[in-house]
Amino acid sequence: MEPDNNPPAGSATDGGAAAAAPAAAPAAAPASAPATPRSGAAPVASRSGPNSVSRIISAGRANPDLLAQLEKFRKQLTVVFTDIGGSTSYFEKHGDIAGMMMVHECQELLRRSVEANNGHFIKTIGDAVMATFTDSADAVRGAIAMQKGMVEFNAPKAQQDWITLRIGMNFGAGIVKTHDVFGDVVNVASRVESVAQAEQIVISDSVHEQIVKLPEFQLQHLGRFSLKGKEENRDLYEVLWQEKQHQPAHATAHTIVIGPKASRVHTAFHVQQVKQDGTIGIEKHVTSGALRVGSSEGDLLFSGDPKVAPLHARFSSEGDQLFVEDLSNGLGVYVRLVSVYTLQDGDQVIVGSQLLTFREKSDVLAAASTTGTQFSDMNALLNDPIAVLVRDGANPERFPLLEESVTWGRNKASYTFPEDRFMSRTHCRIYQRGENFFLEDLGSRNGTFVRVRGRVPVPDGASVRVGGQILKVQR
Repeated sequence: MEPDNNPPAGSATDGGAAAAAPAAAPAAAPASAPATPRSGAAPVASRSGPNSVSRIISAGRANPDLLAQLEKFRKQLTVVFTDIGGSTSYFEKHGDIAGMMMVHECQELLRRSVEANNGHFIKTIGDAVMATFTDSADAVRGAIAMQKGMVEFNAPKAQQDWITLRIGMNFGAGIVKTHDVFGDVVNVASRVESVAQAEQIVISDSVHEQIVKLPEFQLQHLGRFSLKGKEENRDLYEVLWQEKQHQPAHATAHTIVIGPKASRVHTAFHVQQVKQDGTIGIEKHVTSGALRVGSSEGDLLFSGDPKVAPLHARFSSEGDQLFVEDLSNGLGVYVRLVSVYTLQDGDQVIVGSQLLTFREKSDVLAAASTTGTQFSDMNALLNDPIAVLVRDGANPERFPLLEESVTWGRNKASYTFPEDRFMSRTHCRIYQRGENFFLEDLGSRNGTFVRVRGRVPVPDGASVRVGGQILKVQR
């Protein structure tokens, strides 16, 4: 591992190059000092009786009268989510007051763009904004206005202070309250936004159908994506809003399963060993077949690494997309995050030297999404938090997710780990949208890793941990 002695939080996300990732996944969390919650990150507290979960669920799916009443408020609309990038480093450099003022200015800029294009500014969620539009074309026009507004906002600033914007949207039926919208249209919109990169506008296939015949928009297929909770993969598209010419895109997302239509030809991938000093060691190619990695079996062998199983992992490609499969019989394969990741119950995450397991009450989240129950209201009703990260091992600890956004870091976060030399000051965050929790690395030096389940896509430029080895993927 590489100690993070002076990590400029957010630097990699904001365009800087992150350092080489830690060399080995911990078998269990170390017996370090307990994490320190900052103000606002409350410990688990008893809130109500044991039947709270049952009451929330029965109030939703098992209550036909309530659902019938909610159906009266169902409307077709486009839901837009935005999130800003670069705020972590801005807060680090300029302080909390200047950072809060910057976020407020950005959100007011977005509000004006929404309202100028016949939209409704629903709410802010931390740095993020949620808005709705009756017309999908207005939603796209509003998104373009937001991105162009951010260019003007950044113009007088030094480049290291630039703030970027990512936008995602989805069209469908939602339940409209006075000042809120909920339902599956919101859940999908949040997942689409998680695919977007800085300065991107990403739209779902349902939005694409609404605007594809309008000549004013330039649209580019990004590929087919696996969105949590959806049985079928979904096509996603990018709205091109800048004047410069775009080439066919390669989406940097952990959910892509098939590359864009414009580039569905077989691509050769390179798998490179990254040594402790950051230099490249062994390099292998993945073409039409598979590349197997192990200590005694396969094409790429690490016989001297006791943390590598005899046959540990297999890389394979399908057209324009690379996949990795865990064959280690329990040792694990981990992928470093290069974009936002949608968490699932049971996911194992490495943050610094901490090995954490994500747990959520998915049935409660789904029922709350159906009935429009707010995240804060759900936590207030339950005897346990809706979601937690759990650290097992010699020093077990639970870290409840009681707010819509919770950060992790060595000394500037909701939960701090001052004894962890491999964690950045502000390392990553988990935020909640609809019925999902999302994990985002905040430009940490050593990265944030998620354990592979079965066979998963590997985004361009991502690193993969196999035992004590770091393997970088390049196309």
